[in-house]
Amino acid sequence: MRYENGHPVPEQRLHPLSWVFHLVGGLGALIPLGIAAALGAEWGGALWMLVPLLLLGPLAGLWHQWVYRYDYGPDGLLIREGLVFRNLRQIDYRRIENIDTERTILHRLLGVADVKVETSSGGGAEATIRVLSVAGARALSEAVFARRRALGDEERQEHEDDPSADAVASPLLRLPVSELILMGLIDNRNLFWLGAVIGSLFQVAGVETLERLFGPALRDAGVAYVNQLGLALKIFLVLATLVGVLVVAKLLSVITALVQYHDYTLDRDGDDLRARHGLFTRRTVTLRVPRIQVVHQLATPLHRLFRRVMLQVDLAGGAAEPGQSGGARPLAPICRPDQVSGLIDRALPGLDRAAPDWRPLSSRTRRRLTRLWLWCWALLSLPPALWWWGWPGLAVLPAGLPVALLHGHLYARYTRWALTPDLLLFHRGWLWRRLAVVPRNRIQTVRLARNPFDRRYRMTELEIDTAGGGLAKRRVRLAYLDRDVAARLAGSLLE
Repeated sequence: MRYENGHPVPEQRLHPLSWVFHLVGGLGALIPLGIAAALGAEWGGALWMLVPLLLLGPLAGLWHQWVYRYDYGPDGLLIREGLVFRNLRQIDYRRIENIDTERTILHRLLGVADVKVETSSGGGAEATIRVLSVAGARALSEAVFARRRALGDEERQEHEDDPSADAVASPLLRLPVSELILMGLIDNRNLFWLGAVIGSLFQVAGVETLERLFGPALRDAGVAYVNQLGLALKIFLVLATLVGVLVVAKLLSVITALVQYHDYTLDRDGDDLRARHGLFTRRTVTLRVPRIQVVHQLATPLHRLFRRVMLQVDLAGGAAEPGQSGGARPLAPICRPDQVSGLIDRALPGLDRAAPDWRPLSSRTRRRLTRLWLWCWALLSLPPALWWWGWPGLAVLPAGLPVALLHGHLYARYTRWALTPDLLLFHRGWLWRRLAVVPRNRIQTVRLARNPFDRRYRMTELEIDTAGGGLAKRRVRLAYLDRDVAARLAGSLLE
């Protein structure tokens, strides 16, 4: 790196083929034109509009490749872009938390990668460098973290002093195809979207279109209209439709899992955990151990049926990976219960998790939740029942009592917390069971909140925020605690 008038001038260049990716990205502008052509639009002289669109991509790519520079300054990573209006940014080495790479099929064919630099500010990548060679991306990561060590990163130095950090070990987790198929069968995210698409098709297509599609088959069976079918056959058709939707949703979910997490490998590189996965787009995700704030364990009913769990982590300043909620990053998209302890020990090294003393919620939790569910049942079921059946519809009220009692009992039974010298553990839920493992030295704020219902039942909600819980939905909340218990717990966490 050289200096002009006392100012640093970055000299590192992008890969010579970086303009190709700008060209490919610019081709997306042709999609609307292709759709218009398929729909029979009249072109006339508008065909000449394609010429600047086709030239804009490579010209913009060449311009970006010419003016874009990066380099390693004494205190931070320097990035310069712009020719007329030059923009020089410095990203402090101490603030850089993660350096991830992403490689699509085109990247892998050309031997290059995109590099994303994330800092402790969160909210996505601080800088995205497109495009570097694979060796250049690796050299960038090594150079940045080497300079960070030189500037006195105490947390990293503590881990480097650990002799086990230099040991060459086998991958901590590797997911074969069978595990990914199980993951797809367990995941239900595609079911909602498929239902929404089918509902939209029903709204757009209408009954007439469905009659045209299925009319010949019905007429061959001697049925002119669906209304002529018997009740049993109608129920069978509804159930067959639901089963078909479920099968298609699970098939799509399995395909998504196989494509997104193909060859998922989690290993340790120094004091980092690195996850590599992806079939078409290959991603390398860095999980810096000193910046892991919370470990989340999730077990849905399908997870428990197949004897599997899922592990996620919150990173300080880390944005969510595609397909994940909030700021979550997958530690183990799916794993066996006997692998959980070892993975958590790797993510939170040196913290004692032995023999936690589990504490229950307030003794009034069952009564409160039972009443809450009864009120919800009454508000949702009573108006339509009265509309259809009149005063006899009041008979639906007792039907919700067993469910309300069961939910209140099971939630209070399975939801509990424990405090150790190093950790706060919070297990909640009975149908969808979640466990949050929070290191006490990562806790930044503790808040006590009481709504009118909490005051009525003499309860308090304890909310814990870490550097990885900037989004409200990622914070750890302990609800239904007795007031004095919540106050003592808050005092212990702030010591």
